[in-house]
Amino acid sequence: MTYAPIERFEIARVLIRMTGVLSRNFGVLAVLALVLSGLPNLVVAIAERGLFSNLNAGLTGLFSLGWLFSLLINALLQGALIHGTISDLNGRRAGIGDCLNTAVRHVLPLIGIGIATTVASVLGVLLFIVPGVILALALCVSAPVRVVEGLGVFSSLGRSGDLTRNHRGAILLLFVLFGISFFIIQRLLFQLSGIATMIRWLFVAPLLQTVGALIGAAGVASIYFELRTIKEGIGIEALAAAFD
Repeated sequence: MTYAPIERFEIARVLIRMTGVLSRNFGVLAVLALVLSGLPNLVVAIAERGLFSNLNAGLTGLFSLGWLFSLLINALLQGALIHGTISDLNGRRAGIGDCLNTAVRHVLPLIGIGIATTVASVLGVLLFIVPGVILALALCVSAPVRVVEGLGVFSSLGRSGDLTRNHRGAILLLFVLFGISFFIIQRLLFQLSGIATMIRWLFVAPLLQTVGALIGAAGVASIYFELRTIKEGIGIEALAAAFD
């Protein structure tokens, strides 16, 4: 059953929901983010800075496909963390294995969504930036739509556009708050670390990418739940039923 919208998008409610998920499942979600984001980014950073000079020639061809590698890792990470977030909202504790199984099951469509959203956003930016921002906001919950509702790539994109309609201003403000907070944390860590620039970029940067990926995926899943709730009256149990 669906209902007419009865509430407006509440940024505070999304933040409370997201922080609750992260605090209750920090161990599992942090391990997933570290394995699927932090460690791969560390390997890439080491290769890019030529620390293994005798392997540089062999790695050149490999990392020319870095964009595809990034899409794969991001797709797996999104799938895993979205599963963990939605499961928690249903009062369940998702294990690492359950999250990874969901990620693998949806990885190809999520890669397709990643490519489509990137292309659309870049084209929008080329059309004087504002259209790119609007497209990015419209498509921001495409990944949760795929994982929870099981729609195809283009259907997920369209569904995301429908869900975010009339709420993109609030979502933009939420993303701005995320961005400002992350920037402040980044600057503080870099300034207070007191370590060499090379070590800072090799270890602190991947750590920050892990934190950003963790918060980003949990945040997007929380936004998706907020939109389903206020626009359709869907409860938590209905979302989590996708994993049964």
